Amino acid sequence: MEDPKKNETATPGNPTEAMKQKYGKVYKVAVNVPVDDENEAELAYHFKRPSVPVYDRFVKTMSKIGISKASKTFILDSVVDEDRERLIADIEEYPGLSITIGNKLGELLGLGNDVNLKKL
Repeated sequence: MEDPKKNETATPGNPTEAMKQKYGKVYKVAVNVPVDDENEAELAYHFKRPSVPVYDRFVKTMSKIGISKASKTFILDSVVDEDRERLIADIEEYPGLSITIGNKLGELLGLGNDVNLKKL
């Protein structure tokens, strides 16, 4: 009997074992994007964990080239090769994706909104 994992193919939302072996930890980021007033599309991509140098370059270039372009570079440095072309095409149609996904990938490195500050 064949192992079903051997026949598993990479589809949006379904990373294969080969993808995990190639990149290590693989993260799925899914975004619901409004298409019109009544419909939305779910777009999903797989990413490897952004490296610290990639994040540092993102932070450094934000003020020089703008958040949108810096976010696009940041996420394209982290997306798996299998989803890269589809992500580029979707960013062309929905430019805000780069910022939305960039924020989520930043959370993997400790960037977050849920921080508590209390004056003592």
